[in-house]
Amino acid sequence: ESKVKMSFNKVCLVFISITRYSMEKGDIMIQGKLINLRIMEERDLEHYIHLTNDYNEKGEFFPAIIRTPSATKRIFAETGFFSAEGGRMLIVNKYDEILGYVSFFPTTKYINGYELGYQIFKSEHRNKGYVSEALKLFTAFMFEYFNITRLQICMEVGNDPSEHVAKKCGYQYEGTMRNVCELNGRMVHNKLYSMIRREAPFLKDLL
Repeated sequence: ESKVKMSFNKVCLVFISITRYSMEKGDIMIQGKLINLRIMEERDLEHYIHLTNDYNEKGEFFPAIIRTPSATKRIFAETGFFSAEGGRMLIVNKYDEILGYVSFFPTTKYINGYELGYQIFKSEHRNKGYVSEALKLFTAFMFEYFNITRLQICMEVGNDPSEHVAKKCGYQYEGTMRNVCELNGRMVHNKLYSMIRREAPFLKDLL
């Protein structure tokens, strides 16, 4: 576990330094065909907080989360929203406007991998292929640079758009976890999808 964390931290430092260099050049670290992925910057915080807290755009399956400016800025100052404990990259369009994010976080201690999450903030930007491309790029990036053996995605039973994205990106259904939590007065059951290293595409083949 310690070796994995050391490797992870080393890669993060290199990745962040390259990203800062690229941004100074007016470039983006991971460029897709429809969208780009980049690490959050201080200039993004105010708009990111506003987008995250917009309950009119939450959707049926997204949990109620409030991000305060003080807590968000503290986390950014401590980790830059990218550390061994988890992180996220912004999904931006070709004009560098924030569309959403893709995130990762640990699951259980005995799993050598992470769970991924994703969100497109505004309904007008959904169903355009943005999150699918972001997930493909981010998945390839995670496997190529981090010493992990699997990634997984969970979505509530009935969240067909999220399940479609996971399938489209090559994730395999493993089963359904019952009574995961209670959300908005209903009991939640989650479908579990995963991808292992040998199934993952190479990042260079997606660029």
